Amino acid sequence: MVFFLVMSLLLLPGLASAQSPGARAVAAQIVAESASVRPGTPFVVAVYFRIDPGWHIYWKNPGDTGLPTSVSWDLPKGFTASDLLYPVPQRFVQQGLSSYGYEREVALLSRITPAADLEPGKVTIRAHASWLACRIECTPGKADLAMTLSVRSQAPIDDERWAALLRTAISRVPEPASGTSASLQSINGRMVLHVTGLSLASGSTAYFVPSDPGILAEGAQQDARIGSASVTIDLRPAKGTHARRLNGVLVVQDQAGARGVIVDAKAADPGDASERSFLVALVLAFVGGLILNLMPCVLPVVSLKILSFARHARDRGANPLRHGLLYGAGVLVSFWAIAGLLVALRAGGQLVGWGFQFQSPAVVAVTASLFFLIALNLLDVFELRLPISIPRAKPGGRGTGAFLSGLLATAVATPCTAPFMGAALGYALTQTPAVGFGVFTALALGLAAPYVLLSAVPGLVSRIPKPGAWMVILRQVLAFPMLGAVIWMMYVLETLAGFPSLMTLLSALLLAGFGAWIYGRWGSLDRSVHSRVISASLALVLVIGATAFSAVKSSAAAPAAETTAAAGSSWESWSPERVARLQEARAPVFVDFTAKWCLTCQVNERVALHSPAVEQAFRQAGVTTLRADWTDRSDDIARTLASFGRAGVPVYALYARGSVSPILLPELLTPGVVLEALRTLR
Repeated sequence: MVFFLVMSLLLLPGLASAQSPGARAVAAQIVAESASVRPGTPFVVAVYFRIDPGWHIYWKNPGDTGLPTSVSWDLPKGFTASDLLYPVPQRFVQQGLSSYGYEREVALLSRITPAADLEPGKVTIRAHASWLACRIECTPGKADLAMTLSVRSQAPIDDERWAALLRTAISRVPEPASGTSASLQSINGRMVLHVTGLSLASGSTAYFVPSDPGILAEGAQQDARIGSASVTIDLRPAKGTHARRLNGVLVVQDQAGARGVIVDAKAADPGDASERSFLVALVLAFVGGLILNLMPCVLPVVSLKILSFARHARDRGANPLRHGLLYGAGVLVSFWAIAGLLVALRAGGQLVGWGFQFQSPAVVAVTASLFFLIALNLLDVFELRLPISIPRAKPGGRGTGAFLSGLLATAVATPCTAPFMGAALGYALTQTPAVGFGVFTALALGLAAPYVLLSAVPGLVSRIPKPGAWMVILRQVLAFPMLGAVIWMMYVLETLAGFPSLMTLLSALLLAGFGAWIYGRWGSLDRSVHSRVISASLALVLVIGATAFSAVKSSAAAPAAETTAAAGSSWESWSPERVARLQEARAPVFVDFTAKWCLTCQVNERVALHSPAVEQAFRQAGVTTLRADWTDRSDDIARTLASFGRAGVPVYALYARGSVSPILLPELLTPGVVLEALRTLR
């Protein structure tokens, strides 16, 4: 028995040294700002943790992993303690998980108020602390701590050992910053936190720490845009959460260290305000659809449909209303298809918007071929009942051409954005699919409304000039806008996929044109059935084969090299980092969100942005002009457009000095509109 007792005593030091290193990674003790206590006078006490390098303990919300560090006080009778005060935590991201805590050292504080009738002598303050220390492995720890202080009637004297440490810890406790405000938006499945009224030094960084667990997605990246007085952070909510309120700490770090601002951000009430927003979006979409008929993309197709009324006017028994409704149905179906595709792609994490299909070289090549064949049809190279052909069907025919005309009108409309459309589309793509489909339906009804109205009111049709030779001439004249659209598509393709893809497309158009001529020469109704079948088969092989080959080669081509700005150009390439640096320097900024396939964008640039008066005004106001080119896909641009509540281009954003929230200009620009906006900078 004595032998085993002796051996146990000899082995105890070894057993202690074999304990987990985590048990010794954290040392805790009670410290106070003063060496004595004065009755009724509050003083600061803390549990001070010293943490070995490589280890960390956790904040009150540990995040995706860990346990909160806690302290409970055991105080003498008559003493009271405030809630525990936590300095701003660090954010740790490891293996896709995010946690919040402290490295090296931290003091968790309380303000303790002694009893007013406390007698001179000594008092003992006790605390129970518990924590979880983690490196790769994790080990829980706890300690029962005590500290004895003398009670004196004189003013307390600072304890030089701890007073400076506790003052620093107190300065890092988050607090509501006076004059600040916070707002929360839900955009594309993300939460956008915007805090204003701050004072931020150049080079500051920021991140957000939620008060409650389970709010943010595990390890999600936080994209912060920092100005001199505001911070905007994109946050990804945890799966299945739909937070309408966000509480936590905005941690700002600069050369002076880290400080925290308590944030209580609330999203807009989804009740009546949401219903009003939906109604406003419907009205904007309908008006935008109406105006879309006047945009360069759609006007040639609409003109051809009006010509079809003149053709119907001489046909007895024709039913213009039926054709108008079929045209409207074609527009509706195509808009629903686009809405469904956009919703599906965005649900899959793709940041796409209005006109996104023209970011694909294959789509551009096929569209150019379609426009080219339409032009040849209008020039009477061949006759085929295409969607835009002047109807020659028998009265009471099925009207397939009218329905296909609606599909085509939508296809050629997507590169254009009319006034009022931008806000409506941005709203549609940030709401539920049902709301989004409602907005797209209103847009389709607006686009189809003039033609349906014309078909429904016989008196309007009678105002169209009687059919005659003018129709043949106008039909051929309208071929040239289509050929202009082909040139435009070539320009877009060369930008997306380079010059070799452009040459492939030109060769494909040559073969397709040859096939169309063969069909026009030997496929007419006065030819034999044998001749018509052979010519149609050969034409299909040439047209479909050449178009498919061009689309495949364009998709496989390497992206075109990005061209630099022309010598002397004042426009720079846009990036979020460049905007942030200019905001820090308090420089005004103008950003042109554009794309080569956006005809509205190109017209605005030539008419307004590159006018001598506007360029001079930019220089005089000291405005830095940036161009964000969305011709090819860019998630940064898509994310920024979404933060503006927009889903397509053009968008024109003017940032005042030091401002994070820009002024958004209309979709259609004139020099006067831009000059008026620049006057707000004065």
